[in-house]
Amino acid sequence: MLVDNAPIAYDFHGDTPFTVPFAEIRPEDIHIYLDLDTKVGRNTCGQKCAHCWFVNYEKVYNKSFEMAEGPLIKASLEAQGYRVYPRYVDSFAYDGEFMRMYGPANNREFRQESDHKPTETMEKGDAWTSGRPLLADNYIELLDLARESGYGTISITYHGVIDENLAVIDDGSYPIKGVFSGADTERVLARIQDYNRQRRLTAQRTGEPADEFRVNIGVTVGRHNHGRESLVRYAHYFNALGVDTVRFNNFSDHGGRHPQLQLDHPEIEQAYRDLKWLHDNVELRFQLAVSEDFGTFGIKAMGFPGHVGWCRAGRQLFAAIPAEEQLLSDSDGERLEKIGDIVGCVNTFEPHLGILVRRLSGPDRQVSYTAQFDHQAINDFTGKRLAGVYKDGCFARELSEEVGLVSRVPERRRLPVLQSR
Repeated sequence: MLVDNAPIAYDFHGDTPFTVPFAEIRPEDIHIYLDLDTKVGRNTCGQKCAHCWFVNYEKVYNKSFEMAEGPLIKASLEAQGYRVYPRYVDSFAYDGEFMRMYGPANNREFRQESDHKPTETMEKGDAWTSGRPLLADNYIELLDLARESGYGTISITYHGVIDENLAVIDDGSYPIKGVFSGADTERVLARIQDYNRQRRLTAQRTGEPADEFRVNIGVTVGRHNHGRESLVRYAHYFNALGVDTVRFNNFSDHGGRHPQLQLDHPEIEQAYRDLKWLHDNVELRFQLAVSEDFGTFGIKAMGFPGHVGWCRAGRQLFAAIPAEEQLLSDSDGERLEKIGDIVGCVNTFEPHLGILVRRLSGPDRQVSYTAQFDHQAINDFTGKRLAGVYKDGCFARELSEEVGLVSRVPERRRLPVLQSR
């Protein structure tokens, strides 16, 4: 007998058919991840994960737009109709400075069922964190800031393997180094739960809304923790911890340090079957979610709408990343400056599909920003997908192999990184 669990959530960045020319896609149907700050470490996420794309790709390593310019870029692109998602390494970076500037941001679109109904995560802002900032002494102030800024969900990436007693294995054996440990995540969850309890008590006393935080957990699945037994352990473990969403994503070997952890196509097909079995047979006190980075091999087992798994990156989803500024033209009262690159895959930052331009117009040098897409490059890239050059709906691994991304990782960042505590 099937259990009555919430619908499985999936990523959504549009469903316009690939056969539609890019010029016919409305700005309102295009999502842009605006990578405002890619700096990792003490002042942001507090970590230096060995598989982090911001660490392993020179194009985005240690980059940022000017702090004051970011909101102007966002507002200008939104005025043109684009859906803009301000993105930074950690929502609590710089003691919450981004929250103060951008308010209740979401890091992506999460939907469910055949009519693309938004999940509860989309009702308010979604704060993305490693968890490390919430172990600091000022965690209550950070949580207050998030609540006052309009956030309703805190999303934490979980790194840990669960043993047969449903306890996290915390012996240093976790194969990805530099991450925030599962044991420390438990400490953060306890802090959030205590904060929520205090909010309930305050609400009972004052009559004001409690505004408790939902908690989303992201679990990266690779050969270190895949398989039905492992997934069932995660289910019971997070049931006991009382979280609201558990989203599984597919391990990608950014930087080429862990090729042994990547699932092959048959293993991904089995992962889909296991995830569907889990949803249908195990009572879940959270909503199960599946990342689009698992791709399309075996995805039919999930019963998702047909477009799910066929990533819209390079057509309806792009990343705008900081770049060295370059003068494009300066004449007739108008100055054009390139300040960023527009790329397809938002995790590998390839292929290059346009530029972000600052425009200074008139005698008062009024500033605006435009995304100048390379329509020919976008249509050529789409043509390669339609022709089967890239066979997977998530083309990141195939593209990475094609352009040799691993070989481009600077030698200085192939060295061992900080161990997790």
